[in-house]
Amino acid sequence: MQRLLEEKVAVVTGGCRGIGESIALRFAEHGAAVVIADIDLSQAPAVVHKIQALGVPAEAVKLDISDIADIRARCTDIANRHGRIDIWVNNAGISEHVPIEDLEGEQWDRILQVDLRGTFFCSQAAYRVMKAQKGGKIINIASLAGERGGRFAGAHYSAAKAGVIVITKCFALSGGEHHVTANAIAPGLIRTRMAEELGFLAGDHADIPLGRLGTPGDVADAALYLASGLSDYVTGMTVDVNGGVFMR
Repeated sequence: MQRLLEEKVAVVTGGCRGIGESIALRFAEHGAAVVIADIDLSQAPAVVHKIQALGVPAEAVKLDISDIADIRARCTDIANRHGRIDIWVNNAGISEHVPIEDLEGEQWDRILQVDLRGTFFCSQAAYRVMKAQKGGKIINIASLAGERGGRFAGAHYSAAKAGVIVITKCFALSGGEHHVTANAIAPGLIRTRMAEELGFLAGDHADIPLGRLGTPGDVADAALYLASGLSDYVTGMTVDVNGGVFMR
């Protein structure tokens, strides 16, 4: 198998479970050294062990993406320790289902602070490193909800993910001359523990043209493309990974 990320250093936020874990493992399969950055490191030893078993370096660092100072400090530490950051995946985030008539200001602020503000400042920290080294790839995990509104998640989550799509374009516009690309992935319904706990997976989902829910691996494959040299002329784009449901 051709390894697409040999000698690259990749950071995956929220990499201890679900989509983030799958992305971290896919990158490791293709030769990248992987740094998992997560606020909850309880599952980190197991994931790090899986990555190291693939023959590449791995570590886990604690990161609170709602804290700008923590973002900047952790990014600097990682860059200093590894000498560079080639790929940064903003996967960490939170979600909840709240009927639009019941949404309160505190709920709105919490989702926007983590999912949008956190993604922006993580991207900014990574961008500074990548600009200085004259190259890199930023990948943001958005959502189908950010493109057409949330059927399952709340309006605050949808607004945050719409913002993620726009800031991705902003980094792409600024990064072009520095060989820094920025792209987003917009998953539809993906079979993760968080989606199941929130009740998003209930029903038969007959509206999905491909006839099944997505898996974390489906998203990881899209992330691999965007992280690799195969996408060097792709920037500012949102890749839909939803089984075709966006057409319905």
